[in-house]
Amino acid sequence: MGFAIALAILGILLAGAVDATVTMDNPDRPPEPICAQHADDPDSMVGDRCDEPETIERDADELVKEAIYDYLWLGIIGPVIMWILGTIVLFSAGRLAGGSPSLLGMVSLAGWAALPEFLRLGVGLGGLWYVLSDLILTDPERAPAVFETAIASIEPVLLVASLLTLAWQ
Repeated sequence: MGFAIALAILGILLAGAVDATVTMDNPDRPPEPICAQHADDPDSMVGDRCDEPETIERDADELVKEAIYDYLWLGIIGPVIMWILGTIVLFSAGRLAGGSPSLLGMVSLAGWAALPEFLRLGVGLGGLWYVLSDLILTDPERAPAVFETAIASIEPVLLVASLLTLAWQ
């Protein structure tokens, strides 16, 4: 659940840094070949939607939110799957080493090994909040370069957080 909350916060941070509009194909309008075929048919339900404009303007921040929120389910299911895989790896490694590990003990160990990741997640979100709080992106075409430059300033902090997480684990 924590990862899903982090994804939602990431969506809010990124959307807050974007102030632009994007021209995109209208999802309510059928493709041009279909409109050409049904243009003369007044009874066609498809032909009625051909009156819609071909392109529409959308706020880029709303598109960012929609894109992030589409993946929230991964934030709920992903950590559970990783916990199960971690348990399997630890249990298998214990068996291969000739030991007799308990399954419940390996579940517990896998959970405790993931705990330091919350530190790194918090540092990462805090760093993103710091660099994105003063950033306003008005040209979506330049977004990757602008975000990469902004994040470069916090890379040493992220590296230290990653090393501390690794040492703790």
